[in-house]
Amino acid sequence: MTEAPALTLNHVALAAPDPGRSMAFYAAFGFRPGFRRTDDAGRIALQQMWRGTVFVELLADRTDPAPGHFGLHCPDLEAVLDHLAAQGIAPLYPPRRGQSGVLWTFFEDPAGNLVEVTAPCPG
Repeated sequence: MTEAPALTLNHVALAAPDPGRSMAFYAAFGFRPGFRRTDDAGRIALQQMWRGTVFVELLADRTDPAPGHFGLHCPDLEAVLDHLAAQGIAPLYPPRRGQSGVLWTFFEDPAGNLVEVTAPCPG
C-alpha cells in the first residue's frame, strides 16, 4: 500500500438549529465567525467558527452538507482520490466547488460516518 497524500484535520460539522445561540457558545471558547452561507430567506444555513487553523462548521441546513461529519484538508484532491481509489474507496459523488471556492467531496466509512475532504481552489 502506498503512503496516503498529506491530509490535515480541517473542521468538525455540527447541527445548529439555532445558529445564533451556537455562535455565542463557540465564541465563549475563543472561536470567531468566518464564512457564512444563508438560505433564500437570508437565514444562516452554515456558519464557520474559526480558532487558529481549524473551525467548527455550524449547520442549520441539515441537507447540504450533512451535519455530523469531520473534514480533512489536502493540497491536491486528485492525488487523494487516486490514492483512495487504489484502496477500493470511492467518494459518494464527484467533487463539487462550494460557495466559498473550496473543492470538496464526501466519503462514508464502514459504519456510515461521513468524512469530507477539501482542497484549496486553484490559482
